[in-house]
Amino acid sequence: MFRDIAGVDDVLPGGMKAYAVEGREFVLCNDEGRFYAFQRRCGHMNAPLDMGTANGFIITCPLHSVQFDATTGKALSPPVPPYSMWEEPPPSTPDNFSRWISQLMAHVKTCDIETYPVKVEGGRVSVDI
Repeated sequence: MFRDIAGVDDVLPGGMKAYAVEGREFVLCNDEGRFYAFQRRCGHMNAPLDMGTANGFIITCPLHSVQFDATTGKALSPPVPPYSMWEEPPPSTPDNFSRWISQLMAHVKTCDIETYPVKVEGGRVSVDI
């Protein structure tokens, strides 16, 4: 069932905004006037995708840079460990911990995200949730 969510001017071009309807969290993304809606939480480690970036219909998670296609929900890339794990050696005490976290992250599955149909009519955006 389509629900009226926002006005077309509520999400700027290139922007994203999180919404919750009936306990379901999702993100509305504006790709130069084309709107996409998808689940708010990353399919890797549950980070809020609205805090990431949108480049057209490519959404990048703020936590480990997993990328998703907002039109299909497909995961397009694997997670990327934090910069410091690769470029700067950590102090000797947390060194083993950082390696352990990196190895652990490599085994966390990245799932596709759910997408929702969107309609734009009369300056309003509706999402089928």
